[in-house]
Amino acid sequence: MLKTLDINGNPLENPPIEIAAKGIDAIRDYFRQLEAEGTDYLYEAKLLIIGEGGVGKTTLANKIEDQNYQLREEDSTKGIEVVKWRFPMDNGRKFQVNIWDFGGQEIYHATHQFFLTKRSLYVLVADTRKEDTDFYYWLNVVELLSDNSPLLIIKNEKQNRYREINERELRGQFTNLKETLPTNLATNRGLEQVLQQIKHHVKNLPHIGSPLPKTWVKVREALESDARNYIGLDEYLNICQQNGFTQRKDKLQLSSYLHDLGVCLHFQEDPLLNKTVILKPKWGTDAVYKVLDNEEVISNLGSFTRSDLANIWCEDEYATMHDELLRLMINFKLCYEIPRSQGKYIAPQLLSANQPFYNWDETNNLILRYTYEFMPKGIITQFIVAMHELMNEQQCVWKSGVVLSKDQTKAEVIEYYGKREIKIRVSGRHKRDLMTIVTHELDKIHDSYNRLKYNKLIPCNCVTCKDSQEPHFYTLENLRNRLAKQKYDVECDISYEKANVLSLIDDVIDKDKESLLVEHLGVEVFISYSHQDQEWLTKLQKHLKPIIRNQNLLVWDDTKIQAGAEWSKEIENALAAAKIAVLLVSPNFLASDFIHENELPPLLNAAQAKGLTIIWIPLSFSSYEETEIEQYQSAHPPNQPLDSLNPAQENKAWVDICKKIKAAAISR
Repeated sequence: MLKTLDINGNPLENPPIEIAAKGIDAIRDYFRQLEAEGTDYLYEAKLLIIGEGGVGKTTLANKIEDQNYQLREEDSTKGIEVVKWRFPMDNGRKFQVNIWDFGGQEIYHATHQFFLTKRSLYVLVADTRKEDTDFYYWLNVVELLSDNSPLLIIKNEKQNRYREINERELRGQFTNLKETLPTNLATNRGLEQVLQQIKHHVKNLPHIGSPLPKTWVKVREALESDARNYIGLDEYLNICQQNGFTQRKDKLQLSSYLHDLGVCLHFQEDPLLNKTVILKPKWGTDAVYKVLDNEEVISNLGSFTRSDLANIWCEDEYATMHDELLRLMINFKLCYEIPRSQGKYIAPQLLSANQPFYNWDETNNLILRYTYEFMPKGIITQFIVAMHELMNEQQCVWKSGVVLSKDQTKAEVIEYYGKREIKIRVSGRHKRDLMTIVTHELDKIHDSYNRLKYNKLIPCNCVTCKDSQEPHFYTLENLRNRLAKQKYDVECDISYEKANVLSLIDDVIDKDKESLLVEHLGVEVFISYSHQDQEWLTKLQKHLKPIIRNQNLLVWDDTKIQAGAEWSKEIENALAAAKIAVLLVSPNFLASDFIHENELPPLLNAAQAKGLTIIWIPLSFSSYEETEIEQYQSAHPPNQPLDSLNPAQENKAWVDICKKIKAAAISR
């Protein structure tokens, strides 16, 4: 029996790559439904129009929908506008294009990235009169955030002002650039060719033509015709039932597929957001930009309260959804709650650009730099959101930097966007510990991009550089290559003295960083189990180990408690810090008074209040339906518990379970 399947780099057409990426069980479910329900096709795609402000993006969107649209003076797009366009196909069916028109102002560049989807067609509009379009910036953004989706450049030749573009050079660097097309949107010159090329490329997107179960297409059509902005999960499941679905997991597989395509939004891993299916993504994005564009929030440098949100989201369409919309902003790392100030939030992209004055001890600093081949906007604001609990009461944070404080140690992290660089310097008592925490969070952000190319630069520790604010730097990759070839010394380019490669790395990066990160950052995955099920814990630990190594995953269970430690306090601390809880459910687990009284209540409360993700694994048949666990998604079918499987089936089940834990961790 097939146990694992690696489809990375495989240009799959059937099943759709979004299904294949979910693992073997998802692939089997897909083909089972195809065979049972018959085949149909979904002719729908997303077209994203990007570029600087005022270049004609909104005009192009309107011209695509209606070629007779008359030009007028238009307000600059706030956030994102969505237009639907349908055109007939040769087979008699209608093809629907969802056109997303992105506002071009600088403030939007960092936030747009959360709505740039894969498997879409991108159109970059340039105003030939202004010559201000940075083609390399936009092409890099699309390559980085959309998994190399196809892109067209549209030159809007206003007043017939022509502009040459070095297309050969751009094509040499960006393989996804398909066409460069001139047009004059005022006279419609070249518009017909633009429309033909857009039709050609959307019809040839990878997911178009993939056979889908007929029930999937029926539900998509039902959701499309529904005028509401969102529906509850139960209502979505009922719509699926009415259109031929019988199994809950098939219904959730469809909502996941539509989410991946950007057709609707359903955050299945979030305990609050998973109860809602957002049918109109623009409704959610409008709500987000209402906050970011609010004059009072802007004048308060990104600061807002829940009462501010009540005024901003005062329309009936948002009346009962404030908690969900706020969670949406937090999930997108667009805001954070100020520590020890319940109900007060900061949108870091609206912070002051001015670096505040603060004292800094430059003695014996630990320094590290990141340099980028291309630097997407928003890395530092994502970092600020992730690390906000280590800020000193908002006193030392600005749009491009932050000072963190922990255990008599300070870390200064500043982004120099023009230099494509982030500089870190740490001063105080536990420098290497705090540096390890900072680099761990930055590396997690880097890993969220598909093709981000960067260098981590380690400072020289020779006598000349040791206490310098401008030491010589070595790339970490170069130092590791030296170690691999048993070259243990390297020469400093400033002093020409020899430095020991191992000591250079050890000065900055803690080799035993797992225990340090758990202590300082908190647990990412908390495993709850009965001690009578120790053998099952051991199996989970074994299967998780490669993911722990590759994903910098911080996993905690009570075997991590050191001899002599106050075990109840250790468990309490780990529970409070957990972001994902994995429950090994069996009759032993359900019968444990300790778990019932001490572990489950804080986990279930955190799931509701803080968005902790709960994943439970059925080890044996049990009465889980009699507990609150029933309302959470199991990582394996409860009617096929692990102890009912043969060894090969069990091994495969563990692989799939660990993939789900990894997916939940990455989404955090």
